[in-house]
Amino acid sequence: MKNNINIPDELFRLKIKELAEEVRIKFAKKGLSDIFDILSETAFLIRKPLDIEGLSGFITYFDKHFIVYLNSNFTLGHERYTAAHELYHIIYNEDILKKEKVFLDKGKYKEEETKADVFAAEFLMSEDYVKEVFYKIANVDKNKIQPKHVVRMYNYFKVSYKAMLKRLIQLNLCSKAKYSELVKISSLENKDRLQEITKEEGFNIDLIVPSKENYIPQEYIMYVKANYENGKISYDELKEALKFINPIGKNYI
Repeated sequence: MKNNINIPDELFRLKIKELAEEVRIKFAKKGLSDIFDILSETAFLIRKPLDIEGLSGFITYFDKHFIVYLNSNFTLGHERYTAAHELYHIIYNEDILKKEKVFLDKGKYKEEETKADVFAAEFLMSEDYVKEVFYKIANVDKNKIQPKHVVRMYNYFKVSYKAMLKRLIQLNLCSKAKYSELVKISSLENKDRLQEITKEEGFNIDLIVPSKENYIPQEYIMYVKANYENGKISYDELKEALKFINPIGKNYI
């Protein structure tokens, strides 16, 4: 990786770009384009606020099923990026997931984590389309980009401000020299200013605030119950599985 902006080497990026394009085409043939819909096609997708600092999401593997948890305490744009990151692991790290059960050891699988991050950017913000949209709705010199231009772009691609900024730099649509200036707007201290600019540009702020979504697919609840009924998990394990996904005291048993 190069510099503190974490821009991948170009040859490395292009290899991951090919993977992302293959996956995008595969799901497009099924009529799926939204990352949450795609992830729901490949795994049980659970979105809920998790009070675990720094944990955007994770995958578990149980009884031939992938279960993806996304932390909706993060902004929606960040959550969508995490979803694409986890999609990479499901598709390209199946053997590791089946062995480890939970993909949490980022140090042990550092290279795969890096690939998953690059994949997320390539999948959500395809190079050709980013360039096309940029020249339509921003079209400024790479040394003259302002926060409002990044705001227009991140809303178009439904990612976070910071992820969009890094992608613009990666594709040489924004100069690296502008990074330290432009990235400041994405800090917690400047969240009100970012929301203000977003509204001024005619967008709502859904992507830059936590959704706090509590989404548990009915299929998952039935799946957990079936495992208990078939003797694959104990009653205590059943209660624990349902307790984890139950933020409002609803009785699933």
